[in-house]
Formats: sequence, C-alpha cells, structure tokens
Amino acid sequence: MMRFSAFGRAVAHLSLSQFISTSSRQTVLVTGASGFLGSVVIDELLAAGYKVRGTARSAKAPRVQKAYESFGNRFQIAVVDDLATSDLTDAFKGVDALIHVGSPLAGKAPQDVLIKSAVDGMLHVLDAAVKANVTKIVVTASVLSLASPAQIHSSKTIGASDWSDETDESATAGGVLAIYGLGKKLAEKALWDYATAHPKLDVATVHPGFLYGAPGCGQVIDKPVDGTNGYVYQLISGPAGRPVPGQGMPAATHVRDAALLHVLALKAAPSPASKPKRIVAVGPDGLFTWLQAVQWLYEARSELRSRLPKVTGEETHNLGEWSRWDSSSAKEIVGFEKFRGWKKIVGDSIDGALKREKKLGIAPTQ
Repeated sequence: MMRFSAFGRAVAHLSLSQFISTSSRQTVLVTGASGFLGSVVIDELLAAGYKVRGTARSAKAPRVQKAYESFGNRFQIAVVDDLATSDLTDAFKGVDALIHVGSPLAGKAPQDVLIKSAVDGMLHVLDAAVKANVTKIVVTASVLSLASPAQIHSSKTIGASDWSDETDESATAGGVLAIYGLGKKLAEKALWDYATAHPKLDVATVHPGFLYGAPGCGQVIDKPVDGTNGYVYQLISGPAGRPVPGQGMPAATHVRDAALLHVLALKAAPSPASKPKRIVAVGPDGLFTWLQAVQWLYEARSELRSRLPKVTGEETHNLGEWSRWDSSSAKEIVGFEKFRGWKKIVGDSIDGALKREKKLGIAPTQ
C-alpha cells in the first residue's frame, strides 16, 4: 500500500486532496526507472496521484513494467537503451513534465566516456523535452556538483550557491568519486546554460549526498543491494572479526527524502535560470561515521551483532574533518523541512537489504 503521509508533512500550504487533484491530470516522464533513485521517485509520483512513464533499457523494461502492473494505465514503460543517442520522441508523447534521474554510474566507464555520456545525455534529453513542449524539468544533480571531494573534506559549510572546483586533472588524480563528481558538475553546467538559452524552461535541480534506504518497487536488482547501499551493507556482510570500514564522505540522504524533493519541485514556483532552483538534499542529521553506525546497530539491532564488524577502540573516524551542508534551499523552494536522520537512513538500508536477502534466498555472509 502506497502512503501519502510524507506529502502532508512536507507541504503545509497545500492539502493532500488538492495536491492529488492537480497531479492526477499530469503525466511525468522519469528517466532511469530501473535504478535505485528512479524507482523511488516513481513510487512517490504514483502516491501523489501522477501518471508516470519511466524509461529503462530493453533488458530491464519488462521487469519494471511488471512491478507497477497494479497501477494499470497510470504507469507506462518506454524502452530507451541510451539516453545520449536513442530517439526519445515516443517517450515524450503526451508528457507534461520531466524528472531526469538517469546518469552514468561511477566506475562503470573510463573518465572521458563517463563525462561525455553525462553531458550528452543531459543535452539529448533536454532537446527532446523542448521538441515536445515540455517546460517543467527537475534534474537529479549531486552534492558533488556543489563541491569536490577535496572541498567536502574540510570544515566549510556548503550550500546551494556553491560549485565544485573539480577539473579534468584533479579528477584524474582523485579517482572514481572525483571523476563521477566532475561528470555531474559539467552535466549541470550544461543544463543551466541550456536553460538560459531556452528561457521558457522552468528547471530545478536536487542535490543529494550518498543515497541510502530501501529501493522502490521497480528497481531491477538480483542481489541484496546495489550502488551506494553497498556501503551500509558492508556493515552486516563479510568475515567475522573484520574491522570497521574506513571512513568515506559521510554526507547521507535518505532516498525517500531525495525522491520526495523531486516530486515537490514539480510544484515549485517558476524561476529563470539566472536565479537557479538548486535544492541541497543533505539534512543536519545526515552526517555520521561508520563507527557510529556499527555502535548503534549493536545496541538497536541485537539480532545482527554476529554480523557486525569488530570495534577495536582504535578507529579514528572524526566528523570534524568534514564539511556541513546548508539545506535551507529545500525549505525555501519546496517547503521541505524535516530530513530523516542517519539512524533512520541506516536502519531502512539494512531492512531493505535483509528483505532482499530473504527474497533471493541468500544466506547471511559473516
């Protein structure tokens, strides 16, 4: 059963019945429907009363369609094998708005290929939207277009007006995360340049941190977790006595919060590209260390104790070494105030993985 409570909490000035009434006449195209965030965006759109068309590669499209078959004609699938080159004419027919989630994943391609694919995919989708007279556009960006990993590893506060200083040279030296961030930065730059050249477009971007939580109905996955959820899953998978994982960028976003912000952005007041609607999606309680997570799980989820890493007391995890995030743009642009905290983020990620383990008949790894 889909729940609508999140919408009632997030938009006090608009009743749920009004929200659904105005949404039910609109069809939203969502790229990346088979992915983690894309599937949750679709869940939230359907819960809010929208009709949805999702894009997916031909190999995954039948499974996505089947996942939403109970919604009848409120959900359709559009087969798109390459967002940068495929003909998108049919995908955009009868569409009122676009939520562009699909993007190349970190580590899946060489640097030049990943960056070119991210930018070309953005521009190709925007061209198709303009041809179809779709002007309401919400795009999944990233905190990594606001700041590079090096900038994030500092004591500064990062907000909606900031931009990453990542370059080709620094990304090459920085590795997978830096390369991914450069692709997100350049794709977003291309988006705002395009919006400036096409002033009828009404664009918003959502900037989540590392996404965690349970996947949506339509995510196509044949293992317990995929993508960033793998970082949380490593807390309950692996050999006994293993150490707590080394600390990476601690900025976390619950996937349901990120998805809801995309949906709410469809209702945001229009704004020109000169005043960009950039929504920072890392809440004040979205920063945590793996050591904190392991210690909390040990107390809160005693049934998992045998699966947790061993705490030695020699861990050096320190949140003081990392930036903070100014998420006031979420309230200012879409009225969103209450982000889920890190314990909810970790707990829901673990529960999603355990549910998937059970469904797949996978024995716990420990």
